[in-house]
Order: sequence, then C-alpha cells, then structure tokens
Amino acid sequence: MNESEMKVWQEELAKTFFLSILQDLSQVEEHLSDFEVKQLILSGLKRIPDMEVEWGESDRFGKSTLLLKVKSNLLVIEATPLIHTIRILWNEYKSKNKETETA
Repeated sequence: MNESEMKVWQEELAKTFFLSILQDLSQVEEHLSDFEVKQLILSGLKRIPDMEVEWGESDRFGKSTLLLKVKSNLLVIEATPLIHTIRILWNEYKSKNKETETA
C-alpha cells in the first residue's frame, strides 16, 4: 500500500468505525461495562471491508489488545484507553439524560 492509499484507507477506517460505534450506541439503553464496549469495538471494526480483526489472546498480548490484519500488514493496538473513554463518555451521557428526564 503506498502512502496515498494508506491515507484513504485510514480515513475510511475512521469513518466506518465512528459511524458503527454511534449506530450501536444509539441502541444501548443503560450504562456500559468494559466488556460491552469491547463487543461494540469488535463489531464496528468487523464492518470494515478487507480487514480481519480479533482480540489478542490475553496471556500473550494483554487484556485489551486488538489485532487488525489488512492484506499482509498486522496492526497491534492496545485498546484500554479507547475502551475506557467510550465507556466513561457514554455512561456520563446516559446519566445526564436520566437526570433531564426525571427533572
């Protein structure tokens, strides 16, 4: 993959992932756990064409490591910060909405 192809792929990856997460979150009624966020992330990334994705074995890669394979390239991502950010932001959003609904 040359540099311009890589840039296009990265933009598509970000757009597809972002829209997938938003779509899946819109169907969540309650607060999220880290496990549920991991499922949302996996589901969102699996929607990206020509990419294989899975959680790495925890004893080899750690608890929250994503393995992304595109063609012959393997990307290893420590996803703990992403998981925590999504969970915290979503739970704060849901809490504020509940406060607004009960007021």
